[in-house]
Amino acid sequence: MSDRPPADSRPRRTEPGAPMVPSGNFLIAPALTGILVILSLGAVHYAKQFLLPVVLALLLFFVFMPLQRRLQRLGVNGHLVALLLVSGLLVGIGAIFFLLSGPVVEVAENLPTIMSDIALRLEGARDAMLAAGESLRSTATTEIPDLRIAAQSEDEDSGDLLEGDMLLSTAGSVLIYLSEAPAVVAQLFFAVILLFFLLSSSDVIYLKVIQSFDGFGDKRTALAALHEVEQKLGGYLGTVTLINTGLGVCIGLAMWGLGMPVPLLFAVLAFVLNFIPFIGAVMGVVLSGAVALLWFDTVFQVAMVAGVYLLLTALEGQLVTPAMLARRLQMNTALVVLCIAFWAWMWSFMGMVIAVPMLVAFRVMAEQIPSWRKFANLLSA
Repeated sequence: MSDRPPADSRPRRTEPGAPMVPSGNFLIAPALTGILVILSLGAVHYAKQFLLPVVLALLLFFVFMPLQRRLQRLGVNGHLVALLLVSGLLVGIGAIFFLLSGPVVEVAENLPTIMSDIALRLEGARDAMLAAGESLRSTATTEIPDLRIAAQSEDEDSGDLLEGDMLLSTAGSVLIYLSEAPAVVAQLFFAVILLFFLLSSSDVIYLKVIQSFDGFGDKRTALAALHEVEQKLGGYLGTVTLINTGLGVCIGLAMWGLGMPVPLLFAVLAFVLNFIPFIGAVMGVVLSGAVALLWFDTVFQVAMVAGVYLLLTALEGQLVTPAMLARRLQMNTALVVLCIAFWAWMWSFMGMVIAVPMLVAFRVMAEQIPSWRKFANLLSA
């Protein structure tokens, strides 16, 4: 009997002079690809402190680029335009932080008392709901229950429970978020500085991209693609930012009219949360309802606050956005939700905020690359 190994496991040559390659190596390439994907995801998650402000600066670059282009055509120097835009952005962010710093510090100082009051109000809301259900079953007319009276009628045992694990864990979580505020401010400052250099050197960046192509026809195609991406992506992001700003103003005025504390905070939250489709509106309703539960005395007032927030976001989502946003830039709903969930897992809350703008940016750029157009078609609505 021959000692020669089976034919399927013998080394073979693919061409003269090529090294011996075992026939089972067809599994190596997929395995290496999988390892590369896993390592890349880990690197993106690990480097989020650096990548997050970079991505934010790139998205803001496309938001401000159409405005800078128009001002440059009017004869304004590009560096001056970049300085004015970034200065205005810094002034706006600084003003918001200054106006919100007082309420945030007050909340941090009174956090245990606030948590105790919230727990008592939740007990009062439960009793109010039970009383409302009993009144409906008995067909009797009763007044709207008072949450403050229900909260004050609790015995002292509930106060002992509030000093337990739930209070400590919640307060600890809030303090952890507050301790991360300096890092968030540093990231935001880095993003704004990077935005200034991107805007001031936009012509040089475009020139270097065009020079990387060889043929004259390829250069013209690259320039046209850059202008198309700038127009579509900048128009989309600018429109969404304008819509969210209007929604934030409307919700801030509504909260002020309803007597809610710090209406500016709700305006800023509505502006940020509206970048998260579907989930952002739900988070806003829950947050506004929770604050109203702490602030007001009756179920009717709490329901009014949550209902007004829900009504305004519904009008924006069903009427304003479809009217102002081109249908060709609308996205596949299932992929949008999947993208939000993925970036929430990768970069937590800020990942949810920038998930859809990044998805739109990828789609717009994929439309300009022939080999990627199948992905653009998959992402379209």
